[in-house]
Amino acid sequence: MRSRAVVMSVLACFLGTAAPARADEEVIPGHTVDRPVDGAVQGLALGATLGFSLIPMRSDPQLWATELLQVDRGVHDNFSRRAAHLSDALLVSSLAAPAIYLTGSTIDDADGDRLMIYGQSIAINAALAQGAKRLVQRPRPYNYSNDPAVRRYAQSEGDDAWMSFYSGHASLSFGAAVTGAYLLGASSDSKLARGMGWGLGLMAASATANLRVRAGKHFYSDVVIGAVIGVAVGYIVPALHADGRPYIPDGQELAAAGAGILGGLLISSLIPLEKKRTEGDEARPSAISRLNLSPVPMPNGIGLALGGAL
Repeated sequence: MRSRAVVMSVLACFLGTAAPARADEEVIPGHTVDRPVDGAVQGLALGATLGFSLIPMRSDPQLWATELLQVDRGVHDNFSRRAAHLSDALLVSSLAAPAIYLTGSTIDDADGDRLMIYGQSIAINAALAQGAKRLVQRPRPYNYSNDPAVRRYAQSEGDDAWMSFYSGHASLSFGAAVTGAYLLGASSDSKLARGMGWGLGLMAASATANLRVRAGKHFYSDVVIGAVIGVAVGYIVPALHADGRPYIPDGQELAAAGAGILGGLLISSLIPLEKKRTEGDEARPSAISRLNLSPVPMPNGIGLALGGAL
């Protein structure tokens, strides 16, 4: 029997970690953060995530007769523990990276406000994904497999086997990449740093999304919609804090972003996965399954904990 894991990683996207700055004090060039208001927004998003998780699942879930996209039918036989492991690890890295590069060895007021905006973006993305999963209850691709071992795995996953739409991994990783790159671009004069923020962040995000499909955890439509929502939230949240015109990436940054997406798709498509199992093989679950974000009280605010089952 699998043991339940405690918190894997507490992310540095929480409220009030820096020395308090005055409300409405502009510490990010061209942008203003009102900590009481932004803290309330993030708290509501975290509360919504928890509230959506209480929506009951249908007692008699059924496989879908039709898919959102015709190409989705091509992934019904997908199942890979290795791809699931890698996508989980990439998600953790995608969420942690901006929190690291947006701060230095010490967290000052500007760093604290960047983390607040970043945490707000992650919290909103988590709430939207959780709400969609619980309301739509789409079966994951592995539910369609005829492999007895995979079918046993699907049964062992319980409710999680019916939470395919849309991909939380895709929305969170793309949202983290865009918000992080936005905040870096609005604060840094280094073209190299800005390009790396967009390129590497979106490379990790696209690889995460593609590996979710290869793992049999999501359909193409799940990850595409998740990526679009993640990008939208990831840009809109920091842009709403702009005093005037929001930060807009230049041509080189957009080129780096495009190259990163293509590179992530290519690399993740070339990673070798397991050989096809024989009927007697056991399909064990991912090393980290049922990955989820949940609110965690912090000494000076609210944090997000990334957790799952081992």
